[in-house]
Amino acid sequence: MCRRSLHRDVSDLRLNGFIVVLMLILTPAIGLFGPAGPTIGLVDDADSRHTNHNSGSSLVDTPDWRIGDRWNYDGFLDVRDFVEESGVDTDVETLDGTLDTRVTDIYTLNVEGVPTLVYKVESDGEYEATDVNLAGYDGDLIIEIDTIEIIRVSDLASIQQEATIDIDFDYQIWFWTYTINVADLVVTNEYDPALEGYDFPVSVGESWETTYSQDTTYSGSSDYVEIPDDTSTTNSTSWEVVARGSSGVSYGGCGQSYNITNYNSDGDVTGYKWYCPAIRNDIKSSTTESIGFIATHELNWYQEMTRTRTLDVDIEFQLSPLDMDMNATVTVTDNSGNTVTGQEVEFRYEIDEDVRTFTTDSYGQFVVDLNSGNSADSSEGGSEYGSHGIIAWISGSSPQIGVSTIITDENLHAVDLIANSAGVTVERTRDNRTVSLNSIIGFAAIPGDVLTFSVPVLNRGIMTSPSTNIRVTGPDGTSSTSAVPSLDSLSEQRVEIDWTVPAAQPVGDAAITFVVDEAGTITNDGNRSNNEGSFILFIGRLPTASLTVNSPVQTYENAILNGLYSTDPDGGSITCVFEIETVSGSMETYTEDDCVYEADWQDDGEFLVRLTITDEESDSDTVEEIITVLNRPPEIIVDASSYSIPVLSSVTLEVTHREDMDSQNPFSPVDIAWQTACEEGSSVSARCTITPKVEGEYTIEVIGMDDDGATVTESVTIDVTNIAPSNPAAELWNGMTRMTPDSRGVYSAEEGDSIEFRGSAEDSENDIDSLIHLWSPDAEDHPEIQHQSVGQHSTIEHMYTTAGLHLATLIVTDDDGANSETLTIAIEIVNLAPEIDPISNPLPVAEDSEISISASVWDTTGDIDTLQNCFDLDPEENSDGEGETNDDCDLEGTIFIGSWPDAQTAPSSLVFHTMDDDGERASVEIPISVNNVKPSAHLSVSNQKPTEGDVVILSANMTTDSAFDLENMIYNWDLDTSVDSDGDGNPSNDIDHVGIWLEWKTDSHGTRSVKLTVSDETLVDSVSITLMIEEAPFSFADLVSSPIFIILIILVLAGGGGFAYMQMRKPEDLIEAPPEARRGRKVSMDDAFDDPQFDPFSEDEDRRRVKEQDRDEDGELAQIPEEKTAEVEETTEATEPEDSPVLQLTELDEVYEQARVADTLDNEVLSELLDEDETSSEEE
Repeated sequence: MCRRSLHRDVSDLRLNGFIVVLMLILTPAIGLFGPAGPTIGLVDDADSRHTNHNSGSSLVDTPDWRIGDRWNYDGFLDVRDFVEESGVDTDVETLDGTLDTRVTDIYTLNVEGVPTLVYKVESDGEYEATDVNLAGYDGDLIIEIDTIEIIRVSDLASIQQEATIDIDFDYQIWFWTYTINVADLVVTNEYDPALEGYDFPVSVGESWETTYSQDTTYSGSSDYVEIPDDTSTTNSTSWEVVARGSSGVSYGGCGQSYNITNYNSDGDVTGYKWYCPAIRNDIKSSTTESIGFIATHELNWYQEMTRTRTLDVDIEFQLSPLDMDMNATVTVTDNSGNTVTGQEVEFRYEIDEDVRTFTTDSYGQFVVDLNSGNSADSSEGGSEYGSHGIIAWISGSSPQIGVSTIITDENLHAVDLIANSAGVTVERTRDNRTVSLNSIIGFAAIPGDVLTFSVPVLNRGIMTSPSTNIRVTGPDGTSSTSAVPSLDSLSEQRVEIDWTVPAAQPVGDAAITFVVDEAGTITNDGNRSNNEGSFILFIGRLPTASLTVNSPVQTYENAILNGLYSTDPDGGSITCVFEIETVSGSMETYTEDDCVYEADWQDDGEFLVRLTITDEESDSDTVEEIITVLNRPPEIIVDASSYSIPVLSSVTLEVTHREDMDSQNPFSPVDIAWQTACEEGSSVSARCTITPKVEGEYTIEVIGMDDDGATVTESVTIDVTNIAPSNPAAELWNGMTRMTPDSRGVYSAEEGDSIEFRGSAEDSENDIDSLIHLWSPDAEDHPEIQHQSVGQHSTIEHMYTTAGLHLATLIVTDDDGANSETLTIAIEIVNLAPEIDPISNPLPVAEDSEISISASVWDTTGDIDTLQNCFDLDPEENSDGEGETNDDCDLEGTIFIGSWPDAQTAPSSLVFHTMDDDGERASVEIPISVNNVKPSAHLSVSNQKPTEGDVVILSANMTTDSAFDLENMIYNWDLDTSVDSDGDGNPSNDIDHVGIWLEWKTDSHGTRSVKLTVSDETLVDSVSITLMIEEAPFSFADLVSSPIFIILIILVLAGGGGFAYMQMRKPEDLIEAPPEARRGRKVSMDDAFDDPQFDPFSEDEDRRRVKEQDRDEDGELAQIPEEKTAEVEETTEATEPEDSPVLQLTELDEVYEQARVADTLDNEVLSELLDEDETSSEEE
């Protein structure tokens, strides 16, 4: 549904006046428009009932509020009676919500020319009715009301009220919901004089009346309702304190609340409120408008603001004659009860414009002389002339208030004890349910009820009355006398008596009488005419409800609900209220004076009806019945747009009439089901368009079903005649994909695509299989290309090799030579950019490890062989100086295999890109990760068990890492991890030597741990080895000074030099000696290291001889058979001392085997060794 229609539909609500009136009646729910409230019903006493049969009561005077005082209420707006009388089609019954009220400011305001102290009270109310139907539409009605009320401090009279009302309707259409802002309205009311909803002090039996002017202004905006015009009216309303007791709302301290009932100028009850002194406000309120709208609020919680100062105003004569001089004492205490001295307080008697400022003395007090004056109250009632508040006020950021009321009366006595008949309250307990009776619901009972009478004695004199007594005589004639203590002015003493209504108590009035000071002992009682009183209540019987119904009935047939046989044994009229269950399940309420009601239902089913009769004493009885409602079958009428059509022509069938009187669906009272496929796409709508495929008579059926499942069937027959072929159509497929034209009707394909054309045409079934299809796939550029086939469908394939617009045509001919219209198909061939298939990200590799990337590209057949495929090996550098940095062609092709020696210089990604001959490109960035390899430190030693003074060769040759890192590797040697040579406190991190290997002469014996630390650019590895150095058997100094040792050194150097010279000679320079001259044996340094038994310093000649090792062609040690290995191991174990270290030369042998070093020492290395030996000799 369009938005315009939605607005129109919602606007229709205005015709019934629902929304406008709703806005106006909502404001009384929070106190606007002054006096209003619903009819009072029986109230449960949720608090524990007082059983003290002789209790006193203090004055219930004007409360003092503070900024921050807060009251929170649950509430509901009952609009059932209003909806019934308004004629609006809606199931809205109640709007539930909350009301939050708080005091936000205390200040002075000029009221009628007098500076007046006022409260500013703000309230926020939100009410909602969910899932409701309004004028046929479903939604939620949401109302927000924010109010500001100005209230006079001295008597809580209302001066001004302003309410801002926001009404939204969440409007639902099928499954969509729209939020409609119905109206924003601001309503302001001003009262002159201020509206006195209370008359303090509050006492049961008090009543007052006020005539006032009310000015109401409206402002706001709405697209759906008209903003009302401003009004100015004069109204009269009255109030009465009708009862004291429980309101039915359980809250601490509120068991004795006061029911203040409101009446309009005609004397009709318009509302009530229960004032609870403990919370300084109403605990419950209810309002009734004349149109039937009811609002009720009950207290959730009360938040009292901390009283930093308590101001007690004690008036010398709270009940005073006119113009009487007196004094008032104001006492200021803090929140701990301590008096406050030196406090500046403003005294305000505003009725006489008496405003003065005082400062408290050392007792926290000050005394004010004042005159009661002769100003009348704006309300009229009782014997009082006026009641006016006297205020003590401490101003500032946190104002503090104290209030007392002075009552002026023209006819006063020193003592005036009153037996207050109007103040009698009655609590009735029936079936464990206690209610407080009042004049609105009536004072009535039946046999078995337990009645508790509370009889008040009031001193309306200005002096304290002496103690006395009161005699109370019950309805059964039993009397009892109770003491009445001394009473201050306006004080009250209550006497309570219980009476159980006897079973034989006759129908009629029963009275209790009471008299105070019957003996006349109080001589100064100025008016003894009011010392006696009486109270009358009615003793009746419960009514009996009777209900007869004519069930079953059909939908829309009236059912007569007859309650005429209901009776009330105690006579009098009865009120009959019928509650009827609707088809939606809700209950509707109707009040009938004649106790007969006629009802009908729009749907079948079983429905509950309930009759409640209430007599004049508010006693009631209820009876229920079930009514069975039967379903009515539906009716439908079907018509056709034509009853004779050519074959393959469309005809529309329509249900022109459908009716189901008891349908609950206003949009579709009867469901439709066509027994064939409809071209509209739905077989359940009112219309069905079909196209017959065969000649002859064609019959279609339709079924109508109501919401109860009942069905009816109708059929229509159509005469179908022959036609020529028609409606040629074509589908274009690109592979498995059906092609669709653009907004111009042009199909698009890529150059080189193989397009499949699928043609079809319509005809009768007798012609359909013989149709001839003639295709020209490129009719404009190549008309000579044609394809022909027979049948209902045809299929051809064609490939376009040139870009541009091409036209294909299809002509269909039947066996009678009749041709269809020519079908022309426009196809635009476009070039297709190349594509790169997804490339898996290569796994991270180590330095020098290869990365292999294979790319796969795709393009049209004509372009695939001419693609230029490239890898950009460094996307951050524009190596060709053209274009972007990531489009270089560092490597042409689709396969990349490469490695990087240094992880720090390796790129983070590669870019593969391809380009066709039209300049269309595609590229993909391939992230790579080249990780630095942690070095693996390997340490080898020439002799792990040297003798002190021996030279040991330590080598890190076997350390592994990437080639790049090996070239830049740092080798640090700590030659004794037990000695801290660099003094840093860590003996195992010294750098005693830097280099890949070193020749070290042992200078001490014992166990020594040597540590090798290797590091590349980022990573470090360490390895340690322990040397077992044996003590030298002779003095090293003697050996060095020995001439034999010097000669030996010279011979070794000469032999080493000769050996080096022989090694460096060219082969052609060598002259081979004859065999007989070859006495010596060439010793390989590898054999010397690989022979575990070799010891050049051993006394054993065999151990000083190097055994030649078996080697393969590459110079590697040949594998030793397991048997031989075992023999070697056995020999080793047999000759090895028990305390030898585990690490022997065999481990060094394995290190060298893994290194695959050459058979002989490198010439350069040998030269360096010789040079170092010479240098060492010179130093020595």
